[in-house]
Amino acid sequence: MPIYKVADVVFAIKPIYKYTARLCEKYLYSGDEAPEFSAVMTNSDIDAERNQAGAETFPDYYLESLAVFRKLCDYILSCRQGIIFHSSAVAVDGKAYLFTAPSGTGKSTHARLWREMLGDKVVMINDDKPIIRFIDGDFYVYGTPWNGKHHLDTNAHAKIAAICEIRQGKENKICRISPQEMLSVVFNQTIRPVELDKMDNLLSIVDKLLTSVPLFRLTCDISREAAETSYNAMVKNNIK
Repeated sequence: MPIYKVADVVFAIKPIYKYTARLCEKYLYSGDEAPEFSAVMTNSDIDAERNQAGAETFPDYYLESLAVFRKLCDYILSCRQGIIFHSSAVAVDGKAYLFTAPSGTGKSTHARLWREMLGDKVVMINDDKPIIRFIDGDFYVYGTPWNGKHHLDTNAHAKIAAICEIRQGKENKICRISPQEMLSVVFNQTIRPVELDKMDNLLSIVDKLLTSVPLFRLTCDISREAAETSYNAMVKNNIK
């Protein structure tokens, strides 16, 4: 059974379809750590994912990959103080900056503007579904194979320096926001479990995240000026 390591969690998965194996190939693990959990994927897993996502038109091989991701996220939430956070995560000088927004709002575009502006200084950790973990008092973001339509990810992690909600607008402006203002944003961009114990874990992690990481809201267009605005505020800590 193939063994993988994602977000510093070693696990074994035997998929039905080659798609899942190809997707996770960059995260294959050959070290000495024993798998923390394992699963043999079944058609029931695929059917459950289809019902969960309401995705009748998605092919089975894709639904299987989502089912694997759900198992990983469920384990990390239950046992490793972590959540999935729908965002584009980039690292600059070893520190991570996360851009989040509803699909189609422009988080991937803004991350691309940072890459164009900063070149090799930027590492694209994940463009869609990174995992966040709370470790020894700090939050880290990890790359995962589930990397969005542009297929951008790195098998790496970095300490989170800031999180930014993106909204479309004609004027480029950024401001610090409170944990209360970011709370609904985070809940809309993660998997919310139905089990009470797991929901308690989620609430605890989110509370720690929002009270320990600088939070921003960026209203922007699609321009280099927008990237400069967020960079100056989040990296240089310069808000006018």
